[in-house]
Amino acid sequence: MKTLIVWMWAFWFTIAHHISHLHPEMIFFSYERNETIMKTVHNTRVHPYFFPGIALPNNVHCIDDILQIIKEVNMIIIAIPIPFVEDFIVSIAPHIQSGVIFLNCSKGIDSRTLHTVSDMLAENIKEIPYSYAVLSGGMIASELISGAPLGATVWFSDSEKITSIRNIFESPKLALSFTSEYKNIELFGAIKNIFALYTGYLEGKWLGMSTVGYAISQLYRELPELLALLGWSTEIHFSDFALGGDLIATCFWESRNRYFGQLVWSGKTSLEAVEQLRWEKKHAEWYETLRWISAIIQKNDLVEFQKTVEVFFPKPMNS
Repeated sequence: MKTLIVWMWAFWFTIAHHISHLHPEMIFFSYERNETIMKTVHNTRVHPYFFPGIALPNNVHCIDDILQIIKEVNMIIIAIPIPFVEDFIVSIAPHIQSGVIFLNCSKGIDSRTLHTVSDMLAENIKEIPYSYAVLSGGMIASELISGAPLGATVWFSDSEKITSIRNIFESPKLALSFTSEYKNIELFGAIKNIFALYTGYLEGKWLGMSTVGYAISQLYRELPELLALLGWSTEIHFSDFALGGDLIATCFWESRNRYFGQLVWSGKTSLEAVEQLRWEKKHAEWYETLRWISAIIQKNDLVEFQKTVEVFFPKPMNS
């Protein structure tokens, strides 16, 4: 199986590192539109911004023209920040081969349309049959690349091929579970980030873990209602790696989301926090998710989620 990994930022680099070490006999292709990253990884095998001293093995081949390889690959791992996913799908749609597997590792929903990656694929690839899978879980990039014990949840449209996903990703250090609720697995990646934004803010106020835990549990109680308002299944299970595992990892470890909340508590506006993360070569797409679903939250009786919106989008003093 020929596999293409798209984009090589922190988490995406760790995905390439993980699967290429697991399968030294396989060839993996990687594409990154940022020339600095692509050239550095190609020439040195290390990332220019993250994980100093960690090198990709030689079975990861960096390519500078994605259309040169797109017709040959059997699996495309989408590891792109959500705002850029649809443009990528549109650009490759005429060139993919029939039966290709799209494996989505991008978390969340597009802030402009509230579409998930499955929606984007369905809208833009109508003539060519493909399979779709989602992988999500509490996997901090630095822990995945260090080989710490982790877990992820997977949904796959083709149950007969689910072994192919397990074979590529599962290892003694990465356990996989499988679910039937693919929409929720896509969405949890966005919603848990809202929990983490608020956690970071509360920690900045020097409130104890009991208060933080109380706030998280209150948000969790409102989660089924928010899912229903967004049109997804209200069935949630904390034991899912994509929900419970990711909530704990993102809310209580060194995640971008928690850091964003801490920056806002320190006195920065949300827009200033976005710029701070951009300067640190980090994306803040989850802030955009909160901005675009804030109208849904405020129009309904979601008290705890409303508190989160008010922190990051305060009303003008004269309103």
